Order: sequence, then C-alpha cells, then structure tokens
Amino acid sequence: MHFCTRIVGNASHKDIVSSPNKGTTHQDDQRLHNLFYRKSKLESVNETSALLSGFAIVAIVELSLDAYASRNANDGLLICYAIVSCLLVGVHLLALLMSMCILPELKSVIRQSDVWINHENKKPLSSLDIYIEIAWVISTGIGLFLFILELGLILWIKVSGYSFTAAISAIVTLCIVGCPFILFSVGFYIRLARTKIHLHQADLETIERGAIARGLFLNQSAPLTAMTNVEDVR
Repeated sequence: MHFCTRIVGNASHKDIVSSPNKGTTHQDDQRLHNLFYRKSKLESVNETSALLSGFAIVAIVELSLDAYASRNANDGLLICYAIVSCLLVGVHLLALLMSMCILPELKSVIRQSDVWINHENKKPLSSLDIYIEIAWVISTGIGLFLFILELGLILWIKVSGYSFTAAISAIVTLCIVGCPFILFSVGFYIRLARTKIHLHQADLETIERGAIARGLFLNQSAPLTAMTNVEDVR
C-alpha cells in the first residue's frame, strides 16, 4: 500500500487515527496500554532481581573452601568467582533500584489517568522509557547470564576439590542447559522485534485508511504521471 504524500490543512495525528464513530478513544487507550505494559515489565524486573540477588548473596555466604585445605587454591578461579559475584549482585541491585523508583510513579500516573487523558499531547513518564528498557535488559538478559556463570563457578569450586571428573560433568551439564537458554533468549527477542514492527505497520495502515476516508490526504500520483508524460514527449 502506497502511503499518500501530503496532508491537507493542519490535521493532527489524533484526528487521523480517530474515526467519527469511535471518537478519540484510540489514542488514549494506546497510551494507557503502554503504561500498563511498562508496569508489568517493572514488576517482572522487581521480582526477578530480588530473587536472584538473594540467591547470589546466600551463595557467597555459604561458599566453603574446605576442599582446598590440603592444597593451594586456584587464585585465578577465586578471582573470577569474586568478580562475577560482585557483578551479579550489583547488576540485579541496580535493576531493583530502578524498578523500585519508577514503579510507584508509574502506578500513580495510571491511577490519575482521568487528569491527563484528555490532553492529546500528554505522554506521562515517556522520558523514563529508556530506564525501563535498561532495567529489563539488565535483569532478564545480563543478570540471568551472570547467574548461570556464577552457578558454574560455584559447582567447579565446590566439587573439583573432591572429584575432578564430577566437576567436569557438572560444567558439561550446565552448558547443555545453557544452550537452550541462549537460543530461546535470542529467538524471543527476534520475534518480539518482528511483532512490534508488524504492530507499527498496522498502525500506519490504519492511519492511512482513516486519513483517506476523511479526505485529509491528497494523492499526488496524477501530477507525477503528468510530469512523466511531459518528459516522454520531450
């Protein structure tokens, strides 16, 4: 479908989307839908980060190096474990802090939707979208990857002091479990991006159909055809 080339007058986006029967509810519903969507993402970040950071702190406290009492500990392995543990706890606490700060404000805006919903250009908390996305990626992407890495290091430290074969078996099993995790994450985000693109395309088509029905666009295909014919004559 070819998008028309020019808008007649000063028609706004809200006028184009709205139809005579539905009034102006489409734009308002879309803004509320976006707010509820952000709220659900922040609630998921809150629960996931609180749970995984708690597990990581317990693992740090309960970690025992008794297996290395009879031999020298691997300094490189312990350094790697300490760095990953700090990153894991820090990343999830950062995501938790962002969700705890933004979520109450988001709930307050949703409860007060009657105040701003009649203003067509009002998009509350739109400047915080980037922080919501960062918290989501940190918690569900980087945080989960660090958690799996932390689990592998703990298994190696705890088991390799008693049985090297058992430690290798644990790492291999963890890699087998981690591969579907990575494949699912990549596939999920690809499909999510495709879905958003499809929704935006459907929105544009709806805007175009509404604009054509209300006479807000002028199709300039006829003048372009005339110019082509003049060039052919020349």
